[in-house]
Amino acid sequence: MTSRRSFIAGAAAAAALPLESAFAQTKPPAPSANHHGVIDTHHHFWAPEYKKVSMDWDDAHHSPHAPTMTGWSPEVTLAEMDRGGVKTAVLSLASIRDGFWGLEPKAASDMIRICGDYAAKLRSDHPGRFGIFAPLNMMDIDLCLKEAEYGLDQLHADGIGVQSSYLDKYPGDPFYNPLWEELNRRKTVVYFHGPVPGCCGGLKVGPGINPAVEEVTFDMTRAAVSLLANGALARYRDIKWVFSYGGGTVPMLSSRINAFLKDAKNIHDIAPNGVFAELQKLYYDTVNVTDDASWSSLIKLVKPTQIVYGTDFPYFNNDQLLNIDKRGLAAKDKEAILSGNAKRLMPRLAKV
Repeated sequence: MTSRRSFIAGAAAAAALPLESAFAQTKPPAPSANHHGVIDTHHHFWAPEYKKVSMDWDDAHHSPHAPTMTGWSPEVTLAEMDRGGVKTAVLSLASIRDGFWGLEPKAASDMIRICGDYAAKLRSDHPGRFGIFAPLNMMDIDLCLKEAEYGLDQLHADGIGVQSSYLDKYPGDPFYNPLWEELNRRKTVVYFHGPVPGCCGGLKVGPGINPAVEEVTFDMTRAAVSLLANGALARYRDIKWVFSYGGGTVPMLSSRINAFLKDAKNIHDIAPNGVFAELQKLYYDTVNVTDDASWSSLIKLVKPTQIVYGTDFPYFNNDQLLNIDKRGLAAKDKEAILSGNAKRLMPRLAKV
């Protein structure tokens, strides 16, 4: 199993990303002039209790407080939404930190409840402005099932939000089958956010390079391949899987993934219509993939119907809307990406 220390190091690295792009004093013209009714499917929040235990952990380990966390507030998030013309942001947890989980399932579950209730209060206090991807602890499957039930039935969340990996497990691991079976029965949206994985949080590829630069995207790729190779994508047809960061490196590596799996003995079980068909039915958000090179890879793998808008606020902001404007999309495709696909996935958002 991945060590506690390396897991903590990876989580802390992701939490420490700078806020320059989100809270810069000098910004380009507000993109909201040309965008209205946008739905942001990748938008983070911190319950006060979660923020406190994270700051306490920092203090105990002589670590600086992450500005992405300490600088966040509902007022800050609403201001950025208004600047970008975002009508509704779907709230989810950012990369997991030790102060949140404690690596104890019951303690994690207790904090899950606190964070979910806080997100629901934000939604209630600001009608029409927020949706919720309810978090799960992902360490104890029985607790996960209870958390999912509470999130979907009591909080009326728009979907479930999980990380691309937890300790030594990826989502295709059979350990998670009971959870996917239940969420498949409910036809749930399952949204993946990427932590710096425990395996690689301590790796340094160069001076000043935060591991989150590459590792969160690589981990998103591992999550997708895990679900594919273990047959979860084929078995749980009614789950709507949504992957952050344009699926990580999935679009670029799709040919390589196909090359290694297409002749597998169980290919008809894990990908009955072929590897590309399984990858093309997934949903991918726009975070950090709206420049031409990355966008070209994504849009050649999937149709615009499979892409949803996301900012990853407060790590990044709505300035990527200006990039989307440059991609030459047909009006109907642009509307689908900025709001229509999210409304189709989460019908409640079409009514707020």
